[in-house]
Amino acid sequence: MAKTFGEILREIRVNSGIGLRELARLINKSAGYLSDVENGHVPPPSEVVILNISAALKVDKKDLLAAARKVDPELSDYVAREPEAADFLRMARHEKFEENDWEKITQLAKIAGLGKRGKERI
Repeated sequence: MAKTFGEILREIRVNSGIGLRELARLINKSAGYLSDVENGHVPPPSEVVILNISAALKVDKKDLLAAARKVDPELSDYVAREPEAADFLRMARHEKFEENDWEKITQLAKIAGLGKRGKERI
């Protein structure tokens, strides 16, 4: 069975050598709240709180966001500004893209020089 967000958070926190109270202080939340999150008594926190946790624990934000099944607010803002990005993601979902497909798309985009940064390299 897959680990819950709280179980993953506890594991990362313990491996980081940071106590519950210390993490709570670093992210300006109560230790009781974090305990409830880790024990699955409350749902995963908001995206902003998860970003604060990842910064405090010095771990990649995408791991905690994925564990909580949440999207980085930076990406949400981008998709909201670029409707074609949302269309592309809908198509990818419909086509059932898998991990290998995303790796290929990333490689193709770099090879084709897509985006402003890509065009600078050409």
